[in-house]
Amino acid sequence: MEPIPGAWFWRQKPVALPRARLFCFPYAGANAMVFRTWVAHLPPDVELVAAQLPGRGPRIREAPMTTLKPLVEALGQALAPSRIPFVMFGHSMGGLVAFALCHWLRARGLRAPMHLFISGRRAAQFPDSYPPTGELTDAYILSCIRRYGGTPASVLAEPGLMDLILPAFRADFELLRSYRHVPTEPLDVPLTALGGAKDDTVQPAQLEGWRESTNGPFALRIFEGDHFFLHSAEAAVLRVVKQAFAGIA
Repeated sequence: MEPIPGAWFWRQKPVALPRARLFCFPYAGANAMVFRTWVAHLPPDVELVAAQLPGRGPRIREAPMTTLKPLVEALGQALAPSRIPFVMFGHSMGGLVAFALCHWLRARGLRAPMHLFISGRRAAQFPDSYPPTGELTDAYILSCIRRYGGTPASVLAEPGLMDLILPAFRADFELLRSYRHVPTEPLDVPLTALGGAKDDTVQPAQLEGWRESTNGPFALRIFEGDHFFLHSAEAAVLRVVKQAFAGIA
C-alpha cells in the first residue's frame, strides 16, 4: 500500500485521477490491511483509502491513542485537504470514528462525505458497557476478542503475536469505554447502517438508532453473518457501498 500525504491514510492501489474515494475505518485492534481485498469490487476510478492508526501495522512502534477526540483531530487534519468527492465506511469502532469525523468536518465548514456507511456499530446514543480502565485486563480483552470473532485461533494461541496486538486492542477498548455521546444537530448526509443477522453484539434496534443522526436519507441493511459480516459477505456489502458512487460525476 502506498501512502497519500502523511501516515494516517494509506491506499492499496493508487488511482491517477480518481473520480471519488472510499475512506475506510477499521474495527478495534485492526489495521488498514483488513480492507485490502475491497479494491477488486470497486469501479476502477474509485480509489480505496484506509485509515492506518498508530500502534498497528507499519505504525506498530507508535503509541496507540486511547481517546476519540485527538484521534479524530489527527484524521481530520489529514483528510481535510481532500478536494475529491468521497464516501466513508467504518466498521464497529471504525463506525464511531467515521461518525465523529463527519461532525469534525462539519464544525469546520469542510467537505462532507457523499454517503456515510456505519457497519456493525450501535448508534452513538447507546453507550458501550466496557469496565473501568483498571479492569481491562488481558483476560477480559481476550474474552472480548473471542466473543466478537474475527481473530484466527492460530493467532490467539501464539503468545508472541498476542503480545504485539494486545496493546492496540486495549487502547481501542479504552477509547470506546471513555466515549460519551453528546447530542448534537443531525448530519445532512445520507447514512446507511449495516448489520449481521447473527451478530449478537449489536441489536437491530441499536442499528436503527442511527436514523436519529441524520437529516438525510437513512437505510438499514442486514447481511448474512456474525459481527464480521463485512468479510464473510464482502461482495454483498460492496454492492451496497458501490451504489453511493453512482451519482458522483
